Amino acid sequence: MKRFNFPLTPKKIASKLECATEFTSKIKLDNVAELHEANEHSVCFFENPKFLEPLKSTKAGLIFVPKDFDLNFKPNTNLLFIDKPYIHFMMLVRTWLDLDKPKKKQSIDSSAIISKTATLGKNISIESNCMIGENVVIDDGTCIESNCAIKDNVQIGKNCHLHPNTTIYEDCVLKNNIILHAGCVIGADGFGYIFHNGIHNKVPQVGNVIIEDDVEIGANSTVDRATLGSTIIGKGTKLDNLVQVGHNCVINENSVMCAQSGLAGSTVLGKNVFIAGQVGVAGHLKIDDEAMVGAQSGVTNYIPKGAKYLGTPAKDAGLQKRIMISEKYLPEVVKEYRKRMKAKDKK
Repeated sequence: MKRFNFPLTPKKIASKLECATEFTSKIKLDNVAELHEANEHSVCFFENPKFLEPLKSTKAGLIFVPKDFDLNFKPNTNLLFIDKPYIHFMMLVRTWLDLDKPKKKQSIDSSAIISKTATLGKNISIESNCMIGENVVIDDGTCIESNCAIKDNVQIGKNCHLHPNTTIYEDCVLKNNIILHAGCVIGADGFGYIFHNGIHNKVPQVGNVIIEDDVEIGANSTVDRATLGSTIIGKGTKLDNLVQVGHNCVINENSVMCAQSGLAGSTVLGKNVFIAGQVGVAGHLKIDDEAMVGAQSGVTNYIPKGAKYLGTPAKDAGLQKRIMISEKYLPEVVKEYRKRMKAKDKK
């Protein structure tokens, strides 16, 4: 349950949406909750029939329901009838969070170490024990939480939010409205070595990372700087927790990488690509626009536009599913094969 300091009424919520309503009481709403934990001041949603029993017993003050919802399931309750209740409910949560936020004011903790050459915008927040290096630029409305390290020559745009213990290495560029969750490391050296004279010689990593507008990166994820040039995370892309992006990779706009997935160096993802959890992608490959790669796959070749791949090595998902179904017959096939071989040997 999430409580808000800024209460709303069912009528106020409905006024912002194209919806039908069935209101049975006037009430102040001050929280969002799951059906089973809701009270008379809660807003909830119902979309999946498997949650019908929690719906019947919920005490919620307002429920988002589908347009074809049967009133007999929940009489005498404030109901809001709308297409895709979950999506509109979450849009309400996002709007409510914005309404509930205090107005931003300039706030710099006395324990923060900030270079005299840094340029700070308006209404920024820098919390305790942060380090801001030489020639750093931080634009208006950005929040940097405790224990973050921003190294020299970094540029951070407007309304970014860096959660605690984030590290941004030298020369990296973060544009606007970027969220980096706790423990992110942006711009660490790419993994580059040349084996020469019996030892692994480090290849200098002198590029940077550019993160474009509206990107969100999950906790403890890492994006390596380029050897030369830039590693690029495109506009609107979302990276989950524990994601690794290698040096010189390019991820184009609105792509998604789920937890524990990783890209080896110089991989290119097109627009609107979806990478499921624990996928590994070999280096110097391209996964084209709107392609999808299923969980725990190993990608070793180009994946074409709009394709769905699965498995290790990754194959067309339809073919891979047929292979997986066929595998359960292998013991019987082997048994029959051995039987026939024995019969052949006796002849």
